Amino acid sequence: MDLTTVAVPHTLDRLRPLLPEPPARLLEVGCGRGALAVALMELGYRVTGVDRNAEMAAAAGDRGVPVVQADIRDITPGEGYDVVLFTRSLHHADDLDEILGHAASLLTPGGLLVIEEFAWERVNQAAAHFLSDNRAMLVAVGLLDAGVPSGDPLDTWVADHADLHRGSAMIAALDRTGADFAVVHTSILWRLIAGRGGSWVESSSHTIDALTALRGAEERRVAEGALPAVGFLASVRIFGAR
Repeated sequence: MDLTTVAVPHTLDRLRPLLPEPPARLLEVGCGRGALAVALMELGYRVTGVDRNAEMAAAAGDRGVPVVQADIRDITPGEGYDVVLFTRSLHHADDLDEILGHAASLLTPGGLLVIEEFAWERVNQAAAHFLSDNRAMLVAVGLLDAGVPSGDPLDTWVADHADLHRGSAMIAALDRTGADFAVVHTSILWRLIAGRGGSWVESSSHTIDALTALRGAEERRVAEGALPAVGFLASVRIFGAR
């Protein structure tokens, strides 16, 4: 099931105000199957994707994205990108300062380093139950094939994500890397409903409608203060040589 028809417009709505005007050069780190890269290319950006996963890189290439199968540290410094964008990939990095420092070396002076991520440590009992209850509902109606935790949802969430970098650590590392730090907090729980190992049922048009409704429900609860804003977009500018 391709959920990019819901996910990509949501990302673009929040990302686009941060970006320079097309035809700026943009490197997307962790481009996956290339859905966001294609959308940015359609807006006029000159996009290159990079992904360590051979299957993902091949899928992005099949969609017409210029893509490199590599670790970002294998990309030669001085490439002169206007933007380097990490899309939900930085939380897997082994060394945040090293990765972000190398990414900064790929930018032109004044270039923008952006991360789209989630702060797993912000998930509280209310957010964990929002995830667990809605996952159980989607499994029950046959839209999702996933396990449903039998114990405390927050304990399960922490156990499943403790090996990832915290949002606070990623934000601090980004702030150390450049200047003019800015952050926007966003909804993202609706995109994490499937959990690790979960899969959406194929050929179900109702899945898109369900996720759209869940996104709206999350955003209303965040606005009311009933749920934490777990997602974020953060950026810095890089001035001078590194």
